[in-house]
Amino acid sequence: MTTEIEWRRRWKPDLSSCPWQPIEVDGIKYLIKFKFTENSYEILITDLVHFWYEELEDMALRKRIQKLNPSIEASLTRILDQIRGSVEYPERETTLSVGFKSADDDDEPEKIMLKITSQLAGMPFVWNFIANVADSAMVSENLVIPMMGMVCELTRRQKELIKVIENKDKEIDDYKCQGVKASRKHIETKPFVETAFENEMLMSKMFESSVKSLGSTAFDEAGQDLYRQIMTKYAWINRSPTKKEDNSDDFEDDSLGDVAERKGSSGPSWGTSRLPPSIAGPKSVSPDKVRPKTSPAKSPKSSASNTPEGSPVKDSEYLRRQALERRLEQEEMKKHEKTKKKKKIAF
Repeated sequence: MTTEIEWRRRWKPDLSSCPWQPIEVDGIKYLIKFKFTENSYEILITDLVHFWYEELEDMALRKRIQKLNPSIEASLTRILDQIRGSVEYPERETTLSVGFKSADDDDEPEKIMLKITSQLAGMPFVWNFIANVADSAMVSENLVIPMMGMVCELTRRQKELIKVIENKDKEIDDYKCQGVKASRKHIETKPFVETAFENEMLMSKMFESSVKSLGSTAFDEAGQDLYRQIMTKYAWINRSPTKKEDNSDDFEDDSLGDVAERKGSSGPSWGTSRLPPSIAGPKSVSPDKVRPKTSPAKSPKSSASNTPEGSPVKDSEYLRRQALERRLEQEEMKKHEKTKKKKKIAF
């Protein structure tokens, strides 16, 4: 069974797991999220009314680069880094502008074009994101579900914090009963009352400014990190293990002897089914083959002398080999158990 830590190491985040980032263009606030790879990108833009999406891959990406920046010669990875940096961390020389292309029979924007003007190695660099209207499923996966998850988690954390504060009040009361006093008057606090705290928050000026800002403050650095953690956990909960993943997990958990057996190794081994060459001779043999077989061509006397049962010396040698083999098996199993434990606790 795959653990969450092992799954996180192999998991490749998709666009829904990338956090939103607030940007302001021409006095209008937008939320934008994106996922870049070595030769492609996905981008989702919203003004909290409409959603636009674009995905551009290798060849189409190269064509647009050639069209917009014919004089620039750089690797695809370098250009994608430039595009991402211009959106994520725009510099002074970077400018953003937004344009719309409306449908002929509808006032609603059909496409949005986010134009970026920046500099790459001292030369002007231009890029246009041209995004179509996103479908409702994408809106749900990238905003509705994550935001509901964030609200639930923040509510849970608030309740836990209230418990911590109430316990702190009890601890302070206990100190006061023992005659302990604060060294400075201004650091004393009043007992926490949840209802009074909630009313105070609703009447504060920060509550009004928080409502006005909406999405722009929901995705600050802390909000982005919470979004990322929520969606990573959501992907883990809703994962669908593949056969390949299950097989790889079994392979990692198996002992070394089992791995060698699956590979059909014919070389000398100290696995559980083999003896060391110093004991087994030039070629390792199983315990059943150690005992010589009685040949029908020989006389009964000769046969009796050649079997382990017929000779006390050979009996003791055979038993010694069996005992040594069992000891080697036990030692090997202990080594394998230690290896498994290290794998389980390794992060």
